[in-house]
Amino acid sequence: MDFNKLMLYANILGICLPVALTYLVIANLITGQPIYPYTIVGLAFGYAVMIKRNMLFHELWEKWFKKIK
Repeated sequence: MDFNKLMLYANILGICLPVALTYLVIANLITGQPIYPYTIVGLAFGYAVMIKRNMLFHELWEKWFKKIK
């Protein structure tokens, strides 16, 4: 496996995991399950890394929200 393909998979996981954690927190709130502090820390860290360092996220953001002139 080449490096670019590995980085693509890492970037995809870097987008999917914070989003999945968000749904987990919402589901825990609805069902009354406890929300652990590590979940909140992981959620904040995941979104921070995704917004700051994930190039795939930036490309998708520009594609979805590009202003059409």
